[in-house]
Amino acid sequence: MKKLSVANLETVSRANKGLGNVQQLHKSGWNIAQQDVSLPCLCLYESRLLNNISWMADYTNQSHVLFAPHGKTTMTPAIFKKQLAAGAYAITVATTAQAVAAVTSGAERVLMANQLIGRANYQQLDDLLSSNEIVFYCLVDNLDNVRMLGEYFANTQHTIHVLIELGVPDGRCGVVNSQLLAELIAEIAKFDSLALAGIEVYEGVLGDPLAVSQFLEYAVATCKQLIADNVFDTKQVMITAGGSAYYDLVCEAFHPDNLTENMLAVLRPGCYVTHDQGIYEQAQQQILARNELACSLGSELTSCLEIWAYVQSMPEPGRAIIGFGKRDAAFDAGFPIPTLHVDQQGQISAANSNWKIEKMMDQHAMMKVPNDTTLRVGDIVAFATSHPCLTFDKWRYINVIDDNYNVVDVVETYF
Repeated sequence: MKKLSVANLETVSRANKGLGNVQQLHKSGWNIAQQDVSLPCLCLYESRLLNNISWMADYTNQSHVLFAPHGKTTMTPAIFKKQLAAGAYAITVATTAQAVAAVTSGAERVLMANQLIGRANYQQLDDLLSSNEIVFYCLVDNLDNVRMLGEYFANTQHTIHVLIELGVPDGRCGVVNSQLLAELIAEIAKFDSLALAGIEVYEGVLGDPLAVSQFLEYAVATCKQLIADNVFDTKQVMITAGGSAYYDLVCEAFHPDNLTENMLAVLRPGCYVTHDQGIYEQAQQQILARNELACSLGSELTSCLEIWAYVQSMPEPGRAIIGFGKRDAAFDAGFPIPTLHVDQQGQISAANSNWKIEKMMDQHAMMKVPNDTTLRVGDIVAFATSHPCLTFDKWRYINVIDDNYNVVDVVETYF
């Protein structure tokens, strides 16, 4: 069989009218390091991915907190299914289109950690609820938002579970004063189509661990007071926070000792699933320094996402041009980091620690190298990334590889 690259997959899948045929292609024996796949390409290490999924499931289980991984990080149904199989309580999303992908992947609960606005989005959700037995949550923080939701779904057969988002001044979304909080609760109560189901916060807008802990304590206290005031419409009251960079602080604040029996604590981590060698690795090191449980699980979160690309040009000493760019990898939280080198003979070694990306354009990355480098045009360099969300969304198909760089699966994203 002629070997096919990931670049060919979209054409092949369309010709065969379905992803099922695409899923068969990895059986052809591709190996990334042996140049069986056209580059640049995005790769996921299977063993590391499964480790990360298992690690967070174990951490949250031992912390007595449910987890609802944020699907917007990967938008890859094959990964959603693995997270659900590991015990995820729900899949978190940011849009109704993402909710559709989550439900198609088998999620029975969808937590939209965002405000739901707009008639077309309401209709998409209505269609999703009409054809699936799921529980859907979304956020509210504004009276107009509540009225639009309540009035639209009053004309449907569905009740929408809403969570009031608490915010901080100069943050993102969320209620920042007690008067508006009271007004929102009163407005929600006017609509039978809305069920007040809990409290949500996004602590990631705060950059200081002490401020994060104080905000989480405020959220817990507010939720407990509202339970005492009997304002919620559900027997179980959800309290949920993000958790990619501060998951330890969320789990500490949401420990059962701090909650009432009917409070349902839900963590929404996203980037843990692939981790990185940038901002989330830095955050993890801070967590390991302050959290005993994270240090005791017998393994650790591991970066498992890489861009593989050719050295395309060596225009002058000390400078290599790599064949990938802003259209292929995130650059918002630091440039990709060289990890592996494959030379012309197929020899694989760790990348030189002195190699460093200094600039990226649409399809090119400019890498500083020593003047006496042995790097040559046609060599392959693999790169880890920072902030995986903005790398995933640049790819339609992703190679899943084993530890010997063999392609063991090809998965599709749904951005």
